[in-house]
Parts: sequence; C-alpha cells; structure tokens
Amino acid sequence: MNENKQDSTRETVGSVKANIPPSISDAESGFVPMEGDASFSNLLSKLLRKPLSIFHELETKEALWRIPITLILISVVSLTVFGLVVGTFSWGAQIWAAPLKIVSGLMFSALICLPSLYIFTCIGGLEARFSTVVGMLCSIVALSGLLLVGFAPVVWLFSVSSTSAVFIGFMLLALWGICVGFGFTLVFRAGKAMGMTNTGHLLVWCLIFLLVTVQMTTTLRPIVGESDALFNFEEKKFFLQYWSEELQRATD
Repeated sequence: MNENKQDSTRETVGSVKANIPPSISDAESGFVPMEGDASFSNLLSKLLRKPLSIFHELETKEALWRIPITLILISVVSLTVFGLVVGTFSWGAQIWAAPLKIVSGLMFSALICLPSLYIFTCIGGLEARFSTVVGMLCSIVALSGLLLVGFAPVVWLFSVSSTSAVFIGFMLLALWGICVGFGFTLVFRAGKAMGMTNTGHLLVWCLIFLLVTVQMTTTLRPIVGESDALFNFEEKKFFLQYWSEELQRATD
C-alpha cells in the first residue's frame, strides 16, 4: 500500500513538474517545452533550431527513451551519408568501409565515454537523470553528424579533385573538430540551463571525448586512401605517431 502511494506521488510530482511554465530566464535560454513529438523530422528540426527544448523534454517527462534512440538514428543516418562521401576519394571497398568505420567508431567512442560523462556531470553539480545524460551524449554525436553532412559537398569536391590522402585526412579532422565543438557548446548550454554549478569537469570530459574519437580514426585506419588490409589491429600506434609517419611518407 505504501509503495502504491509512493508511485502515485511520484507520478503526480512528475506531471506537476512537466506542467510548470518556464521562467523568463529559461525562455530566453531556450530551455522550454519541446513542441511536437519525438519523431525523426521534429527532433532533427529542434536539434538545429531549439536544441535545449530536447533536454527540457528529457528532464521533465517520464520514460522518454525514444528521444535518445531517435537521436542515435539521426547520428547513424548523418554519419553514413558523410562516410559515403568520404569513400568517394578511393572508391572500391572504401565506399562501404568508410561509412562503416565512421559510424561504428563514433558510436563505440560515445559508448565508452558515457560512464565518465555521467560521473563528471554529477561531480559538476548537475542533478539530472541518466536518460538525460544519455540524451546529452547522443545530441553531441547527432548535431556533429548533421553539421558534417552540411560540409559533405566540400569534402566531395576535394575528394574528386585531389589525390592527396594526407590533405583529405587533415581536412576531415579539422571539420570534425569544428562540428564536435558545436556539440560541446550545446552540452555546456544544456548543463547551465539545468543547474550545473561547475562546468570545468565537463570541459575535461570534452577533451577526453575528442582524444578518444581521434584515436579511433587511427585504430580503424585506413578511413581515407587505399590499403591491402581493411583493418590494421595488429600494429598499435598513437594518433600523433601515425599522422607524422603519414605526413613524412607523403613528403618523401
């Protein structure tokens, strides 16, 4: 009987919290209820126009795992499109290997960085649900993927007009840094809107996530250019060592 009372009380509190109108500061920051449902098209639009409304939905509504799942779907579709464009540099097996490596590499990087993100947000004073933190991570990858799709025509132009794999590789890394930087900015905004008191821990996590994704490009090499082997897991290399060797090989 007590358990039933607790469940009903929890549901009542959740519904009341969801119906509380946003404050002036929340409205100015964009941390307001999301309009529409959690469909693919609506989340894609909100991610570009009103991204903080997604976090408001995650934090104030119950059982909204559909939002992270849809964000993952947006990420997969966006990164696949971008990977296909990257694969046009070498064609052959890379036309399907490049998108496979990009999608799987970023998804795995996000997965292994999820526990540290949750811990760092808690240390930073953010009292958010685990599903909200998952949504934060998914939003980073989804927004970065959408921005990469925006740069896809530029990548395609250089892919069909350049023969330098080193140049294409460094250009892709630069574009990834720009796109994921926008994703990090979104997470900082969301953290502050939800009451995070110390964003220094979040900055440390962002650097870790960036390093993990960059190292993943070396682990799954080659993503750009041709190679006898699809993967090269036997030879372990740090990404700076790999880049320096490739740059030296290109200049010789």
